[in-house]
Amino acid sequence: MGAFLAGVRFNGWTVGARLFLINGLLALALVFGGIIAWRALSAQNRAMSSLALISKGARYHQDAETRISDLRGDLNSALAGRARTDTERSDLLASMDDNSKDLRRDLLTLAKLELPPDLMDTEARVQTLADVYLSNAGAVGRLALNDSASATRELAQFDASASALNDAMDAQTSAFTTHIVKASSDAESAERDAKRWLVMAGVLINIIVGVLVVLLSRSIRGSLKSVRDVAQSLASGDLNARNVNLGPDELGDLGGAINGMADSLNEVIGRLRADADRDAFGNQLSEGLEMADTEEEAYEILGRAMVAIAPDVPTELLLADSSRAHLERATAHPTAGPAGCNVDSPFSCMAVRRGSPVLFADGEALNACTRLRGRPCGPVSAVCVPVSFMGRALGVLHSAAPAGRLPDPRQIANLTILGAQAGARIGTVRAFHSTQQKAATDSLTGLHNRRSAEERARDLVASGRPFAVVIADLDHFKKLNDSRGHEAGDKALRLFAETLRLSMRDGDMASRWGGEEFVLIMPNASAAQANEAVDRIRASLATALLTGGTAAFTSSFGIADTTMSPRFERMVKIADEALYRAKEAGRDRAVIGDARLATTGEFRRPVEHTSSVSLRKLAEG
Repeated sequence: MGAFLAGVRFNGWTVGARLFLINGLLALALVFGGIIAWRALSAQNRAMSSLALISKGARYHQDAETRISDLRGDLNSALAGRARTDTERSDLLASMDDNSKDLRRDLLTLAKLELPPDLMDTEARVQTLADVYLSNAGAVGRLALNDSASATRELAQFDASASALNDAMDAQTSAFTTHIVKASSDAESAERDAKRWLVMAGVLINIIVGVLVVLLSRSIRGSLKSVRDVAQSLASGDLNARNVNLGPDELGDLGGAINGMADSLNEVIGRLRADADRDAFGNQLSEGLEMADTEEEAYEILGRAMVAIAPDVPTELLLADSSRAHLERATAHPTAGPAGCNVDSPFSCMAVRRGSPVLFADGEALNACTRLRGRPCGPVSAVCVPVSFMGRALGVLHSAAPAGRLPDPRQIANLTILGAQAGARIGTVRAFHSTQQKAATDSLTGLHNRRSAEERARDLVASGRPFAVVIADLDHFKKLNDSRGHEAGDKALRLFAETLRLSMRDGDMASRWGGEEFVLIMPNASAAQANEAVDRIRASLATALLTGGTAAFTSSFGIADTTMSPRFERMVKIADEALYRAKEAGRDRAVIGDARLATTGEFRRPVEHTSSVSLRKLAEG
């Protein structure tokens, strides 16, 4: 082998010819290995497919056994007379019909699978016996719902069909077990064969690749020595080193490419310096914007950045208003002033529509933006950079200069950075503000959530201000949900929340406490004043229900104030007890709490309230 390798010199061969020969040999090795792997994997796939098919059939078989058992359970319930009311009999009959349909569906699906012949034979027998079983079960079940005595007389025939079906199902279970064991064994054997063949193919390919690498490296190593010294000189920093003896072959092309690389390095170094300056500007801008907690602070930093980019080029930042339909000037160049763009909406701007910076060398050109034409200062050039946040357009950064005097590439790059970071920071500030609002708001009703109410109550207690607490609960809300659906319940909650918003004073807080419970906090109000407010709420709710398109409902209220207890959790307990008494008195009313009656925190009716206020959690904050 060593003598053979020593004799392979490839003298007079070009590098391309050498690579072509070696690649051809490597391709043959890969094809050979691929054929071996394909045959091994095909055998394994066939075994696994057979196992998967048998397992799938076994699952349907198990489902069918479950349906038979469920149907027998329904029949036993009917024979035992457990369905006493019409509704219970209807439900039981529906369950029997559903189980029958599911059993027929499972058996039909199983029959459609391409299973081995012996399994198909057992399936045909099961199918036949299942038809008899279902027919007898349906007849006995319906008879049992009306006349259990007559059904009992027919039970012997049903038991016979059930026994025959169970025997057939047991036989089919045994057949499936046998096939699964065999398919598993075949799959394991195929896997072992596949691994063995793949290892053999891998070893063979590695040997061939190793030989090819030796041949290739030895044949081209000597040829590359002629350009190695030049490459090392360039790597050490001598950019004046060049290849002088360039031949017409690939190595000559390589030497020429190295010379071209050396010529380009000086240009690259210049660009790297420019990139470093741009990165430094971007880092400073990013660090400055990170310290801006409000949009106003961000605008001040952006104005200073405009001066740093181009001290005498008018520049402005236009951002969309809350409707996203109009652009407004957020900030402008502190010394050179605004660029004077009159675009009125985000998507009227070409840069925003394209999603990338747009340059106009002459605003009077045929393909220039129409908003650059006819300016009092004469023809202008412009740079327009879209400002966006997470793919959402926020506005545009607009810079204008005399026609033919576009900012240089460095300034354009910095303007692009300015637009990108302005969008990121302003979008982040706005998103943070929106998140803070959502954290204190109930998503369904738009009211404050429980956490916000607890914080407001703690602030009032800490300040020593008197206030009233009202717990409101929608009457029979569970019944409304069960009879009309959860969408009707959600509409009722939203209507009630809107009624609270419109009926309460400025400074009062309405919050959703949980489920159908609401808590109202009324600063500087007594229990009597809160009771008057509740009367207004009830009257407004009755009026709103006339035109609200919502199922009619009422609400009960429990009221407490700081004269009853200075502690918020104690006030909640008192109001909760009053709410309980309002429920007991017939609902749709308000009751003022009595501190003497509030001895426990559990007053709710389980049928109407799935959970009660946890005073321990309130106390823990």
